[in-house]
Amino acid sequence: MFNIVEKNQKLVKGIMIFITATFVLWGIGGYLGGSGDDGYVAKVGSQKIYTTDIDRAIDQNPQNTDKMQVLFGLINRQLLINNINDYHMIATKDQLQKQIASIPQFQESNSQFSLQKYQDFLRTQFMSAEQFQTNIGQQILLNEYVALFKDSYFSSSLFDKQFANLLSRERKISSYTVNISQFYNKANPTDAQISDFYQQNIAKFTQPERVKLQYLDLDAASIARNIQISDKDIDNYLAKNHISGEQIDASHILIELPANADAKTKEATHEKALKILAKAKQNPKDFANLARQYSDDSGSKSNGGDLGYFGKGVMEKPFEYTAFSLKTGQISNLVETKYGFHIIKLNAIKGNSKAEIRSLALSQLQKQQAGNVLQKDLDKLNEITYNQPSSLDPAAKALGITIQTTTNWVNKGDPTGNFASAKSQTAIFNPEVISKHHNSEVVDLGNGSYRVYHVTEHESSVVPTLDKLKDQISQQLKTGTASSLASNDGQQKILELQQGKLSLNFTNPDEVNLLSQNENISANAIKQIFGTNITKLPAYTGSLDRQGNFVIYKISGEEIDSKLDTQNQQNVKDLGSSDSSLIFGAYLGTLRSKYDVSYKTDRLNLQSN
Repeated sequence: MFNIVEKNQKLVKGIMIFITATFVLWGIGGYLGGSGDDGYVAKVGSQKIYTTDIDRAIDQNPQNTDKMQVLFGLINRQLLINNINDYHMIATKDQLQKQIASIPQFQESNSQFSLQKYQDFLRTQFMSAEQFQTNIGQQILLNEYVALFKDSYFSSSLFDKQFANLLSRERKISSYTVNISQFYNKANPTDAQISDFYQQNIAKFTQPERVKLQYLDLDAASIARNIQISDKDIDNYLAKNHISGEQIDASHILIELPANADAKTKEATHEKALKILAKAKQNPKDFANLARQYSDDSGSKSNGGDLGYFGKGVMEKPFEYTAFSLKTGQISNLVETKYGFHIIKLNAIKGNSKAEIRSLALSQLQKQQAGNVLQKDLDKLNEITYNQPSSLDPAAKALGITIQTTTNWVNKGDPTGNFASAKSQTAIFNPEVISKHHNSEVVDLGNGSYRVYHVTEHESSVVPTLDKLKDQISQQLKTGTASSLASNDGQQKILELQQGKLSLNFTNPDEVNLLSQNENISANAIKQIFGTNITKLPAYTGSLDRQGNFVIYKISGEEIDSKLDTQNQQNVKDLGSSDSSLIFGAYLGTLRSKYDVSYKTDRLNLQSN
C-alpha cells in the first residue's frame, strides 16, 4: 500500500529482504515459541525457529510465500533481537503507550484510544498484556535499528549506467554436449566402494520410526463459528461500537517533491502537477496511461497507479481524507503530502453495506465469547483424555468433535506438515503413548489451537541391509563417476578447441544475458559464460548440466540489447534506493559471527504454500 511503500521506499526494496515484516496485531509472540530439538529448522544462538514459525509468518504476510526467504528473514530478525537483549535495551513506557494507542484497531471513531477494544483484542488473541507489550517493545527497537541504515549509501550516475550496461550485455552462444552415457561402461564401482558409501550414508537410507494416528482438534476459530449471537446483541454492540468494513480501490499519480525542496523547486513541481491534473480531468479514461507516464511512485506506476483496496488508517491523512471523500470514478484536485503532490482517482468501494457491518459485529462478538468457551472445553478435553487414556472416543462425544485419522505414516523428525512441531513430535513419540497406547498430552499449537493424539499403528526405525540397497548405490556411484569422466573429457576438448586442434559440431544457437532464466542453461553455466575472456573470439567454456552431462559453450560474440538497457537503467535507478541494504547486510554479517547460526534446511519443505 502507498503509505507503507513510500514511507520506507529504500527499506521495503532492500532492507526488508533481510527482515521478515512483522504484523504486531496477529500472533507476533509465536515466532520463537517451542522447545526441544525435534523439528527446528534454524538456531540463532540459543533460540530456535520451527516450520510453524515460517508458516505463521507467511500467513501474516501472504505476499511472500518463499519459505527460504522467510526463514532468512526470521533468522536476521532474531539476530537483532538477540543483540537487543544482550545490551538490555528496552522501549520506554512512553514509547509503548504511544505505539499501542496509535493502532487503529484500538481506537474509537474519534481516534481516541479505547481500553475496552484493547482488552477485547487481547482476549480474542489469547495473549496477556505483558506479552503484547514485550512484542511491541521489540518491534519498536527493531524499527529504530532499521532506521539507522535508511540513508547510508551513496552511488553515482556513472556507476549506475555502467551497471545497467553490464546487465544488458548479451553473449551469442552455441553448445556441444559430452553425454554422460558414453562413460557408463568405464564406471564400475567395486564392492568396497559400495560398502563404504553405504556406511557413510546409512542415516539417509534409514527408515525412521513412524506411526499412524487419530487426533482431536480444539480451536477458538471453530468454537467462535458455532456460537449463536442474537440480533439484539448485535444491535447493542453496534450501538456502542463504531464498525466500518469500508475499503476503497484508488489509483494515484505522484509528482514527487524532495523534503528539502526550496520555494522555486516547489513552485515548478506544483506547476507540473497542475498540467498533469488538467490532462487527467480532460480524459479520465486515460488516467492509467498518465500514471505510467508521469507518476514517481515506482511501486504503482506499472499498474497504472492502482494501489488496490485499502481501509482507513493506512494512508497519509490528507491522502486518506480525500480518497474516502470521492465518488466512484471521480478524480481529486491536487493533494499535498510530505512525498509531493498526488492526483487521486477512486475506482471502487466495498465492505460497508449494512449486511457486511453486521457480519463484522457478529464475528467480533463470537471471538469475544469463544475465549471463555475454549477454556472450559480445554479443561474438559484434558480431564477426559487423561482419565480415559485408551481412546479418544469419550472426549470426542463429550465435546462434539470429530476424530481425525491419518492415512499416511507420520515419521519421527518429519520436517514439515501438521505434525512437525517440536511439541507435537514430543507428544506423539512419547514411549508411554506408543507402548501403552495411551492418549498423548494435549498440545498447545498456538493461536488458540490445541490437539491430542492417539497412536493406532507403530513401526520402529529400520535400517535396510546393504544387499537391498546395493543396486541403488551402485547406480548412484556409477552416475557420479560417469559425470566426472564426462567433465574431464569436456575440459580436455575445450583446451584443444582453444589451441585450434579440434573442431566440433556446435548446435542450439542462443543469446543469454546475466539475468537469463533458461531451463536448459544453469545459473552456473551463465556464470561461466560471462566469466570467460572474449578478447579472442570464438571463446570456449563449459559446465555440467542438471543430468550430469558436460556442455561446452562456444561464445561467438557480444552486444548490448538497447531495449534491455533502457529497462535496466530504470531497474538500477530503483535499486539505488535500496543500496543501504548492503550496509545493513554487512552489519547482520557481524551479528552472525557473534551468534552462532545453524540450519537444518532438509527439514524445510521448499514448496511454496
